[in-house]
Amino acid sequence: SNSMTEEQESLAIQLPSLVRSLIDPPDSDGDGTLDWLPITDLQVGVVTTDMGTGGFTVPTCARSDFGDDGVLRTIGRTDVAGCMATYPSFLGFDPMADSPDGFAFDVGCVARTGTGGCGFEQPLEAALKALSPSTATPSTGPGYEAPVFFRMTFGHADTVNSGFVRDDTLLAVVLVTDEEDCSAEDPGLFDPTSATYGSTDLNLRCFAHADEALQPVERYVRGLAALRANRPDLLALGLIVGVPADLAMSQPTDADFSRILADRRMQETVDPVMPTRLVPSCNIPGRGVAFPPRRLVQVARELSGHRSTVQSICQEDFSPAAAAIARLLGTRACAAYME
Repeated sequence: SNSMTEEQESLAIQLPSLVRSLIDPPDSDGDGTLDWLPITDLQVGVVTTDMGTGGFTVPTCARSDFGDDGVLRTIGRTDVAGCMATYPSFLGFDPMADSPDGFAFDVGCVARTGTGGCGFEQPLEAALKALSPSTATPSTGPGYEAPVFFRMTFGHADTVNSGFVRDDTLLAVVLVTDEEDCSAEDPGLFDPTSATYGSTDLNLRCFAHADEALQPVERYVRGLAALRANRPDLLALGLIVGVPADLAMSQPTDADFSRILADRRMQETVDPVMPTRLVPSCNIPGRGVAFPPRRLVQVARELSGHRSTVQSICQEDFSPAAAAIARLLGTRACAAYME
């Protein structure tokens, strides 16, 4: 969306250190033992939060039916020096042939998705559709029930995104957004002339009609967990979202989701100064505002067990967030390997 320019740049700056930490782990306590084993096989793909607007014409949302539909991006930012126009649907890192900085630069070219996208962000639905197969795999187990998406479509993991999700590897989902999730169950939520929702400003509908129009949080808890049903240790969720910076977790074991959700800044209330939006959860001068990501934090809470970390987008320097996500991924991958 238009509010994500600075955040995308901050993330791109930290990608080299994140990649380097995974393949060349630190020894943070100086005891002579690396914090985790080096990760020698890494694949990265990028999707946007644009899942369309149920076929209804809405300002800023150019593709009303499906949006970007959870399909892995192949478009690079040619306005950034050194970026190519197109890339493979996912990028693989070979430590014997690739440099961390070069790999991270290419990821940044794809991850800079721009700021002209749809204003209705659906990160949970986008992630689930990108990563879900249409039928059971060895990782999901035989009892897998494929989630159904808008207009009776299925996930892309075994079709257009085939090859990205591999069996018996750590599956890490990292969501970066300054908005709350608006993954809709009722597409009528986006209809500007809706008889049900039309009396509510478009900007407030995801908040005002969350209970009756949005997908339940449990859909994503269950759906993401199902992708690694046979190996729950091979799933990790990292959030860089609109929690105030002082609520971010320094370690995956620091998970105090009740404290985050109970904080007064994380409560959703209409802004009396700007009544077409909510009160921001944080406001960084020169960088803009972010809003309470309660649904996203709830998913992280339900997928806990040291499998998730919540970091703040409300800061200029993303190095603490990148370090925390590297630690989560490194320790999860290491623990899975040791098992």
